[in-house]
Amino acid sequence: MKELSKHKREKVEGVIHKRTPQRPAADPTHIYLSHKSKTIAIVKRIKRLMINERNNKVTLHALGATIKNCLSVALAVQEAMNHQVDLKPTTESVVLVDDVVPEDMVSYIFPRSV
Repeated sequence: MKELSKHKREKVEGVIHKRTPQRPAADPTHIYLSHKSKTIAIVKRIKRLMINERNNKVTLHALGATIKNCLSVALAVQEAMNHQVDLKPTTESVVLVDDVVPEDMVSYIFPRSV
């Protein structure tokens, strides 16, 4: 077994390409937020799911810096529904995968648009 070192990892030769996170099958009550998500649109969607479609539970998902926005959306929903919604924030770890593309392959995989 390799011994863990306290040094930084070696410099990567190439470009790091971040894959999108894997999600389970689409369920309308699971809403995935990104940094582009508009708070008002998400609040309206949640209200529609809970009032018109009578869903008892809606789950919001976010990664990294978007977690702050996710909490703001949850509080906005609670305010919009006159505090009739209970919030239960939880956290968990998700495995993410990055690809390292060698520098000589970058122009083939990511062509420049001029």
